[in-house]
Amino acid sequence: MQSTTQPTTRPRQPVSRLLAGLALLGTLAFADTASADADRKATEELVQLVTPPETYTAMIDQMSRQMIASIAQSGAKLPPDADKKIIKAVTDVLPYKELIGWTIDVYASKYTTEEIKQLTAFYRTPVGKKTAKLMPELSGEVGKKMGPILMERMPAAMKKAGLTP
Repeated sequence: MQSTTQPTTRPRQPVSRLLAGLALLGTLAFADTASADADRKATEELVQLVTPPETYTAMIDQMSRQMIASIAQSGAKLPPDADKKIIKAVTDVLPYKELIGWTIDVYASKYTTEEIKQLTAFYRTPVGKKTAKLMPELSGEVGKKMGPILMERMPAAMKKAGLTP
């Protein structure tokens, strides 16, 4: 018996969702996949070094700019103060304190306490501080490069995989 269910189409998600996923992937790429159980307090110290408030603000600004560009590209009209409103909306949805908690959970599940201590030592160095500061910008630049490539290549890949006619 053949299914008569019609495939549903999903609206395109903003590039920011892709970038958020890439940022998380970038963070997890350094993690050992073996189950770990790092000390929460030690992990919180690391996360505060990796994602200080100014890095969070830069990340929110980057995401907001990309969301505005995506909305504008779709043809939607934006009010003159759209940037401030989107930043407010994103910070309401992704509060810093919650982001820190989620990040602690992920790091603690992937690293041992000893590994967390080693990472903390690294992020206290000048190169570690620079890395933490640049991470949102680096992730954003990678996302900017990937976005157009995905848009160009995905239709053919979806067709080849049998997902579209």
